[in-house]
Amino acid sequence: MNTRFNLESLPLCGAKTRSGEPCKRRGNKRNGRCKLHGGNSTGAKTEQGKMASRLNALKQFPSWYFGESIPMHYQQRAYRCFERLYTLMTTQPINWQQVFHLIDIDRIPLEMLKYQIMELTSANELLMLQVALDRYYQEQHSVHLSFTVYLPQLTPNSYSSELSKPQREYLDNWLNKHNPLKGTFFDTNQ
Repeated sequence: MNTRFNLESLPLCGAKTRSGEPCKRRGNKRNGRCKLHGGNSTGAKTEQGKMASRLNALKQFPSWYFGESIPMHYQQRAYRCFERLYTLMTTQPINWQQVFHLIDIDRIPLEMLKYQIMELTSANELLMLQVALDRYYQEQHSVHLSFTVYLPQLTPNSYSSELSKPQREYLDNWLNKHNPLKGTFFDTNQ
C-alpha cells in the first residue's frame, strides 16, 4: 500500500516569472502557489509590526514635523495601565510577573505617553514607570522600541528643541519637492 502523497495531484503554480511565462513548479495545498511564489503578504499582524510598517509612509510625508495626533484609545490605555502599575509598584513585595504582564499588553501606549504622564503626576512617577519598562525589556531580552520613528511622543513643552540638521535638510528637500506653488505665478524660486 502506497501511503505517500502524490505530488502530481497538486496544481501548477502558474505565477508569472521574470521571463513572463507561468511558473511550472507544483503549488501547495493551501493557496496553490509554489514555495517561491507564496502569494501576497498578509501584512503585519502585531501592533508593533503595524507601527513599523508605517515607516514607509513617513518617507513620503514628514508627519513628525507637521504633527500627528495620538489616538484617544492609546491615551486611555496608557492612563489605565499606569494606574495599575502604580498600585503594583508601590505594594511590597513587587509582583514583577504582574508588572511584566501589564507592560506586555500596553507598552506601546506607555512609551508614547510616559512624558505626559510625568507632567500629570511627577518626575518620581516617571522614574517608577521607566524602571518598570527597563526591567520588562531586560526580562524579555529586547531593546526599547523606536517610538520616535514609529509614532509621536508627547513631550513637555519645556523640553522641546529645534529641528536637528538632518531633520531640517529632510524637511527642506521634501518641501521643495512637494511645493504646491511650483511652476505658478507665486513660485519664488523662478
